[in-house]
Amino acid sequence: MSTINISIPDKLKEQAETLVKSGFYASFSDLVRDSLRKIVSQNKYDLWAEEAKEDLKKGRAKVLKSKKEIGEYFENL
Repeated sequence: MSTINISIPDKLKEQAETLVKSGFYASFSDLVRDSLRKIVSQNKYDLWAEEAKEDLKKGRAKVLKSKKEIGEYFENL
């Protein structure tokens, strides 16, 4: 597991500590991990789209433009 240092506004730190003290999270680290998981999950399709664009730029991907091309692609898997 990696360790990182972050800077956050005092008010956000207070709110996070309140959630931990109230028992919503076991620790501040647990809160941060859970928050990051939620953000990554919500944005995974955007991340995949960016990766696909990059693959297309680098010639590692092909745009399938018709149902026929899509069908042929899946037949060849």
